[in-house]
Amino acid sequence: MSFLYPWVFFTLIPLYFLYKRNQQSSMKSHFLENKKMQQRQIKLLYLSLAFLLLALTRPVIQNAPIEEKFDAQDYIIALDASFSMQADDIKPTRYEASKSLIEELLKLHPKDRFSLFAFTSKTLLISPPTTDTAISIMALDALNPANILTKSTDLKQLFETIGKTSAQKKNLIIFTDGGDESDLNELLNICKKNSIIPYIVATATKNGVALKKDGMTIKDQYSSLVISRINPILKDLATSSNGKYYEFSSSTFAQLSDDISSNKGKKNDAMIQVKSYLELYFIPLLIAIFLFLASVTKLHQLYFLTLFLFLPYSVKADIIDFYHFSKADKAFSNKQYLQAAKEFEKATPSVQSYYNIASSYYKAGQYKKALEYFDKIQTKSKIVKQKIFYDMAGCAIHLQRYDRAEVFYEQALALGEDKDALYNLTLLQRLNLKTGVNIFDMMPPKDPQSKKNSSKKTGTVSDDKKEGGGKSGSSQQAGESSNGASDAKKGDTQKAEQNTQKSSSKNQYQMGYRSYEMINKGYTDEKEPW
Repeated sequence: MSFLYPWVFFTLIPLYFLYKRNQQSSMKSHFLENKKMQQRQIKLLYLSLAFLLLALTRPVIQNAPIEEKFDAQDYIIALDASFSMQADDIKPTRYEASKSLIEELLKLHPKDRFSLFAFTSKTLLISPPTTDTAISIMALDALNPANILTKSTDLKQLFETIGKTSAQKKNLIIFTDGGDESDLNELLNICKKNSIIPYIVATATKNGVALKKDGMTIKDQYSSLVISRINPILKDLATSSNGKYYEFSSSTFAQLSDDISSNKGKKNDAMIQVKSYLELYFIPLLIAIFLFLASVTKLHQLYFLTLFLFLPYSVKADIIDFYHFSKADKAFSNKQYLQAAKEFEKATPSVQSYYNIASSYYKAGQYKKALEYFDKIQTKSKIVKQKIFYDMAGCAIHLQRYDRAEVFYEQALALGEDKDALYNLTLLQRLNLKTGVNIFDMMPPKDPQSKKNSSKKTGTVSDDKKEGGGKSGSSQQAGESSNGASDAKKGDTQKAEQNTQKSSSKNQYQMGYRSYEMINKGYTDEKEPW
């Protein structure tokens, strides 16, 4: 496979940096599921753009070249660009009149193959052999005689250059006034030797005209006017070389065109190699359209489809998992947490299913089961691992295992800074609660408004990569129910602390060396603590 426009790949570089920048500045979410959904949509959108760029490169498979008979005729057009062609005995000038006739000729014979040369004392190829009329005319229009430094006419040099071309029979159409050429025999020998058949269009009159430069007539060294007229040897050159001679008139185009058309009936044994391609652009284009639709609709929730498209994140769910996840999400939304947990348990074991099961059991008040599933989760994501330790600490608090809760908070802090975990750990160590003491019994009753503010719905996860945890960072309450902490606000836990302290001055707590050691480990020799 190859690409016709491989330079389009360079546009993927700014797209990549734009994606990375978007990732770093993406909105933080309170719930893993919401965050994962956002990131999945963004990934799908950027993948859609990447596949669109791939389509623009025009991927193709090149077929084996085949030889075909070239039924059309090959012609070489040579346009005299010397200074004398600016004379105006043929209106508007010899050069412009010749150029117009060439353009009409190209348009009338689109199936023939033409190559274009411009010549003075040097010969310049301006368009290689092609049947593309538009390209030939564009090349002709781009030629500016003012930019050609050589000003004289050299037919010998033209014929020698044409003789080096690969065509066996060289049909040469020349638009020229002939310049000062005088050696007819030398020109005839070159034509015969190189199989050149000249069709000469005489672009000048017999009487000629005085040449001008910057609006002033030019005089020679004898103060005589410099007159440019048609070179008489051109007619003999054409007829003696089996070619044709045309005087420039209103009928010139019709005569030349008829002669070209008459050649089409002649046998042409020329063979050309034709290259063909199998276009593949429609494949990445269809993928780009599908990914775009998936990014702006709920199709991005179809994990089995993203697996089919080889997206750059692990998706282990299949079609049956999608069905169970849908039922579980619905049950969770209706606060039927045990039913949600059962549906999540039917899915393929994975990080997302275990986390969703644990979250459902936590919301159902079955903290041992929740702790069991939190403990099963194995992930390489440092942030997700920190979130899980935080949730396990919440389970331990509900089970009145405060010593275990402290360990879980310390493990969370070992993976990085977390103000909520640090606050809860400090509070537990200050309270120094014994197993069997219910910390929630120490809280004052909550009014409905505070309960509304402090409790949050547990999110579900669908990927083992951390894309924004269930906690909300420093703004999250220490006992947020959505991530396993206690159901109390910091204000309530502070009141509980006051009820248990006999004297605040006697209970000023300093964290022990072990706690600091585990916390600081995340910043000193951490490699992969998970």
